[in-house]
Amino acid sequence: MRVLLVNHRFFPADGGTERWTLALGRALLRKGHGVTVLTQDEPGAPAREDMDGMEVHRIPMRKVGGFRVPRAYWRTLRNLDFDLLHMSGNRIWCADFYFPVAGVFDVPQVITPHGFYQWEMDPSLQNRWYFGKYLPRALRAFDLYLALTEREKQQITSFGFPERRVRLVGEGIDLADLTRPAPPIHLRERFGFTRPHIALYIGGLWENKRVDRLVRALAPLRDRVALAVGGKDLPGTRYDRAHVEALAKELGVEVRFLGYLLHDEVRAAYREVDLYVQGSQYEGFGISLLEATASGLPFVAFEAGAASHLAEDGGGRVARSVEEFTAHVREVLDRPGLRQQMSESAKRTARKWDWDSVVDHYLSTYREALASGR
Repeated sequence: MRVLLVNHRFFPADGGTERWTLALGRALLRKGHGVTVLTQDEPGAPAREDMDGMEVHRIPMRKVGGFRVPRAYWRTLRNLDFDLLHMSGNRIWCADFYFPVAGVFDVPQVITPHGFYQWEMDPSLQNRWYFGKYLPRALRAFDLYLALTEREKQQITSFGFPERRVRLVGEGIDLADLTRPAPPIHLRERFGFTRPHIALYIGGLWENKRVDRLVRALAPLRDRVALAVGGKDLPGTRYDRAHVEALAKELGVEVRFLGYLLHDEVRAAYREVDLYVQGSQYEGFGISLLEATASGLPFVAFEAGAASHLAEDGGGRVARSVEEFTAHVREVLDRPGLRQQMSESAKRTARKWDWDSVVDHYLSTYREALASGR
């Protein structure tokens, strides 16, 4: 079959849903299916290209007031050849400009909204109306809702979307890529770490990531463990680098900001630290947590996204308070044997999430939608 993946941005843009679209597309190609990607234009990227066997179409955007409006979006959709449409996102242009016309297209349609960031982080009157009232009605044009986590499945059904049309599919990783050797980056020497242990976090300083909670949780262990923070800053927000630096100085926690790391540098970093930590208040899934797991790195995370799923086999610990988080980290550091045991469990867990296996869940839902006879 030929699958059309619609996402708000795509390579060369680099983000969670962008990487998800690329990985899913590649996995579908390996299974012998055709893949088309429809997305917005990016500086320096062609309007149309063949990328790793994927046919990529990028449409121009224009600003109208404070909104980004796609140009020729519906016309482009009508002119593309595909058997099934897989939409990504909510509260974003590619979904919100599609919802009003979804019923016009007579091909099977599935959607992966990637969670409800605005609902969780900004429960304003507008967002409560959008998610609680508008979205469940708009989604009825789709054959199936593909949820990434059990929490997301429960959330959309609580909004009134029929549970019989929700499928849990999960995220995926390229296990072969993550487990191949990576050139060392000598993290400790490069960034001047002085504590005996290093806890790593990758994902940037966005508001939902709550790196401040990591600093507070590691404060009682300040003489034993340092925090390495990888990813971009978002200056001017509540939990940006300036906020985290000030808090770390106040509490005496050694924190080093690694900035944006290339993929091979991230893979190497997983191998040069003692554990992975995640302070997120909200995650659609938490792909960096899964990548760390695949690298055999034990983790401690707050309850968000797929953390509980990934911890089920013993590769990680999930906390519901700062104090509980501290206790988990202390246990991992105090017991080298446990750390090794968690590492082996993490590797076993990761095998379940390889894209070559996970894509079969997606294909099953695609065939179910195709069989609906739309």
